[in-house]
Amino acid sequence: MRETIVCIGKIGKKPYRFPQTEVSVASYEELCCYLSQHMIFYLHTLPDEDLLVYIKEELGLEKLCRQLAKYESPEKDQMKYFATLFREGNYYSEAEIRLILDRYRAMKNEPRWQQYKQIGDILLSYHKATMAVQYYDEALKQLEGQEDALAGNIYHNRAIAHAQLFRFEEAKIDFVKAYRNNGDENSLFCYYCLMVFHDGNLLDATREIRDSFHVPDMLIENFEDRLSTMMEEQQYTEDAAKYRKIVYLKVNGREEDAGEYFRSLVRQQQQLFRRQLESDEKWVVTNVPVRYTIDR
Repeated sequence: MRETIVCIGKIGKKPYRFPQTEVSVASYEELCCYLSQHMIFYLHTLPDEDLLVYIKEELGLEKLCRQLAKYESPEKDQMKYFATLFREGNYYSEAEIRLILDRYRAMKNEPRWQQYKQIGDILLSYHKATMAVQYYDEALKQLEGQEDALAGNIYHNRAIAHAQLFRFEEAKIDFVKAYRNNGDENSLFCYYCLMVFHDGNLLDATREIRDSFHVPDMLIENFEDRLSTMMEEQQYTEDAAKYRKIVYLKVNGREEDAGEYFRSLVRQQQQLFRRQLESDEKWVVTNVPVRYTIDR
């Protein structure tokens, strides 16, 4: 967490890690700070029972553990759970607690699609792309096929998540859907960049943007300038060197070698992220309440 937290209570010998974000806390104060900033995750559920065990055994707050246990049942008022938690150690003032709970109540009253999108956005900010995609899928389902700027923004963010997961074709499709729904040129630029860097052909990418989307030449020039700036900034990186090799192979008629080299790079990157991806996939299946019973 990007702030200094003064901890006056007991520090746990080992940290507690929140499964959604993998952020670790080791004190009551850190716990309050984290939960107050991530209440969106607990609109339809409560923190795992493991947290109560941690509060009792690592932080020595047995009384708080017993109090929180009273509100674990689904029919209990979740507001009371968090009010009890925040009031126990006097970390927050009463005014601050009311503000946190007011925000929590407001989030609970938001449309489901908006709740799902906000959760997806937070997960994406923590590079939890697998889980983010799940929530963006649910957000789009809640919009029931509504095609407008709201859907466009979700498509754009889902495209970013797909790209982080090396699902480049899905990412390109979503960037196009985003642009057609919200008209945001940034979505179209991202699609353009994916065509250039993934497909490796600048001329084809430019032609595709001009012919399929009928954009003015001034916008094409803007995209080319932005892309050039990006490439200049990245030209001395290791990834840029690998990309240049792919381009070299293609230019010299070695399409098959270029394709195999690209696939090899993707496999290397996937291997680096495999541990994270498997962790996300397991958490989606076992712990995230993605599909709720929707009240019509």
